[in-house]
Amino acid sequence: MKIIVVTILICGFGLLSTQKLVRNYSIDEQNKTLSKKPEFFAMEWQEGVVLKNKPTPFFIEVETMGNQNIDILVTQQNRPVLYTADICTPVCADGECRLMYITLYWNLLGAYAGYDKVEGQTLTKHDHVEFLEQDYEKLHHLLMDDNSILKRKKIDELVLKPKESELDGVDAIAGATIAEVKESVVDGALYSCYVAWNIAHGPIKAELQEYTTSMFDNKLKGYMLMSSEVDYQMYALNSLSESEYLDYKDRIVQIFKLGIPLVRTYIVQNLPKLFWESESLQRPFWESFAEVDINNRSLLLNHIQEAPLEVLVLLASNLEIMTKNQLKLYLSAIENIAMTNPDINAQLLRFAESGNHIYAYIVAEFLEEME
Repeated sequence: MKIIVVTILICGFGLLSTQKLVRNYSIDEQNKTLSKKPEFFAMEWQEGVVLKNKPTPFFIEVETMGNQNIDILVTQQNRPVLYTADICTPVCADGECRLMYITLYWNLLGAYAGYDKVEGQTLTKHDHVEFLEQDYEKLHHLLMDDNSILKRKKIDELVLKPKESELDGVDAIAGATIAEVKESVVDGALYSCYVAWNIAHGPIKAELQEYTTSMFDNKLKGYMLMSSEVDYQMYALNSLSESEYLDYKDRIVQIFKLGIPLVRTYIVQNLPKLFWESESLQRPFWESFAEVDINNRSLLLNHIQEAPLEVLVLLASNLEIMTKNQLKLYLSAIENIAMTNPDINAQLLRFAESGNHIYAYIVAEFLEEME
């Protein structure tokens, strides 16, 4: 049995909450389902889907509260979609403890995906003041930040100790939240935010991702690759063999055209050599030249010597968006055909004579040398 222990010390205010993530092989079967999008959710959601709970070998143990089972939510076809746990945990401050109820969701890579309120239970702040709707939203945005200051600070480092003369009000008892974190947590609910964040971003992430890896098959690979979630795309791309790049070539081109720079960079840097040896396979990536970021234009131009003539003609109409070094790479690739190809030559002349581009002189000098 593998145990990971996380200790949350609540600033000397009466709670030492120890949580354990445990591999558990005797979880009872459950029949719960999820048929609608969680109220606070950071992922895409397929309307009409009904997800059923299945047990996993994990639970979170909260001191005094027992085991909080972690389930996996699957489709009717048994495809994994999310991990979830109904959490009940004490939150203590000012010598007073209260229970916090929340249903958490993690994606298949163990990252926070969202949460639901528990029916009949409300989250509260100091003096039992209930959360407002904007407070629930703020908690959701905090939980989406996996690099929050809460990751690097203990709870007692987030509170200013009150002076002896300051005896009035909540802050005089509990201490005021430091300015560095005050804007990101719910006002009056630092302890609830701290506990919720540390559960959502605790050691479960690595364990759940490992569990997904143990289930990872071609069906799940295809699902992640077709997803709009960036971390799923990257995970799936990283698992592709050379032959699978061919199998999924259309989707990979689509991701390259619509994806963020990070994913595009990964694709260009990891395309198998056979893509650059094939005119038809490489052309779709060149067709996105004008739409992609500067870095990925440079990465594409690193393969300019392998580009077919039709690509060289295409790029001739994009001289204005090239950097100085990119322009030089392009000119070095066309020096043997610049004067004999009318389409390329016309674009070079147009650019050199435009008079309104900082690098027009480079093309003008290139044409002079070619004469």
